[in-house]
Amino acid sequence: MKKRALLVALAAAMAASLVGCGGSSASSTTAAGSAAEGSESAGSEAAGEAADASGKDSLVIVTSSDVLSMDPYRYDEGATNQIMLHIYDTLVSQDADMGFSPCLAESWETSEDGLTWTFHLRKDVKFHDGEVMDSGDVVASINLASNPDSPSAYSSYTATFESVEAPDENTVVIKTTTPNPVMLFDVAQLYVLKQENAEVGTEEQVADNVVGTGRYKFVEQVKEDHIDLAANEDYWGEVPAIKNVRFRPITNEATRTATMLTGDVDFTIDVSVRDMDRLDATDGISVIKQKGLREIYLNLDSREDSPLFPGQKNPMSDVKVRQAMYLAIDEDTIIKNIMNGCAFEMNSIIPEDYVGYTEVTREAYDPEKAKELLAEAGYPDGFEVTLDASNDRYMNDEQIAQAVAGYLEKVGIKVNLNLMPKSNFFSYIKPAENKSMFLMTGWSDSSGDGLSLAHDMIYTYNREAGDGGVNRGHYSNAQVDALIDQAFTEMDDAKRGELVAEADKIAREDYAYIPLHFEQNTYAIKDTLNYTPRVNKYVFAWEFSYK
Repeated sequence: MKKRALLVALAAAMAASLVGCGGSSASSTTAAGSAAEGSESAGSEAAGEAADASGKDSLVIVTSSDVLSMDPYRYDEGATNQIMLHIYDTLVSQDADMGFSPCLAESWETSEDGLTWTFHLRKDVKFHDGEVMDSGDVVASINLASNPDSPSAYSSYTATFESVEAPDENTVVIKTTTPNPVMLFDVAQLYVLKQENAEVGTEEQVADNVVGTGRYKFVEQVKEDHIDLAANEDYWGEVPAIKNVRFRPITNEATRTATMLTGDVDFTIDVSVRDMDRLDATDGISVIKQKGLREIYLNLDSREDSPLFPGQKNPMSDVKVRQAMYLAIDEDTIIKNIMNGCAFEMNSIIPEDYVGYTEVTREAYDPEKAKELLAEAGYPDGFEVTLDASNDRYMNDEQIAQAVAGYLEKVGIKVNLNLMPKSNFFSYIKPAENKSMFLMTGWSDSSGDGLSLAHDMIYTYNREAGDGGVNRGHYSNAQVDALIDQAFTEMDDAKRGELVAEADKIAREDYAYIPLHFEQNTYAIKDTLNYTPRVNKYVFAWEFSYK
């Protein structure tokens, strides 16, 4: 995929935005697999000491939530992926400007018909335990990602794959059912594990053997307290200058702020919107903000025969009901009062500057019109629904969910709030589980192409085929599916963008989802450090340097 000048310019501009706007340990896991047993305890202790030190080769980063699993294919979730990309490499890597560069594959080519991709692997790559990486590891890892029985959404990235083969130790050939214009983005999401772990495929096997080829080795995890990593001195590429890094998950906003103010940490992700000015006014600390790609939105079960409404018609299967719910929510006030202005209006699933983006004007908040639509649909007194939402994953997620419930109740829809921690949330809301009739969640990708988002979010959900991986409302429209299918065959950005834009327009007119806002990415950093944030919000230790 071509690098887009607008996206490059955007990433560069974000680096200059430096002004703010108006737990106890449960379990401990150390490095496993084939690592030398005698070095585990000492390595963990050394990493912890180094991470807590103030030297220029160590770093302590605060996150707002812990990883969901040390199995990289268990959950496709930002905070988890961020850690995994330190430990595991992919065939190609995504640059800060959203372009793509060689990684484990040093080169690749595509057949004339666009159906065969041949990746040529580096010959100098070793896993953290010293064993050589080869094509068998890559094939086994992609097969694991493709497993439709996996609880993750990774099969969405392999939905176009027909076969994956290894003609020799240094070559991987992927054949697709259709030309795939987002192929490089797809393979950039696929971690390469050791074949013996990938083929077993259980979470226990993979999570207990955290061995990759990445820039950092796994040292230790203490759940809800820290994850320690140490630089891989035998890395095939440039060895990171930051030798030891500790990630500290702190869900409480006030505590995140306090640890930054006391100087106990070097960098904080997801600064509270209400603490930005305070932190930015503190000597030795700067606040960084940027418009993010994460979309916060509402999924509505649109199936007429939904199993979540046994013995009755699902009210949300009526487009008038879905429109009423859209009009009942005052998103402008949510952005102003709950997000303190630190969010950006979302009117479509396609971000600005992505292939398929068109400017969309949000329909105005209109509770009276919402009541009229409910009456027309046969629900003059409303109905009852349960809203599932996390309370520790997204910025102010609990307060936003409460506000949404309050707005809907004003037009007669009784909302039962089902709030839960991230550790339970993502398993609960899987489409295959059929537990969520109405939910608030977030999603993003950094492909630069709306096709990837459309396929994940509004294509008809099909677990076996890897389609509609996060279509948690089970929205289905044959015309939308056909447009997305056609877009996959179109390599011209402009023509593909027209197809994607039309698919999203239909979905918006169907009120397939209710957009809320794009999150603002917020960080606090010690002035002794240099760092330029990525638009996809992933924070990598190797991209820091000391002044």
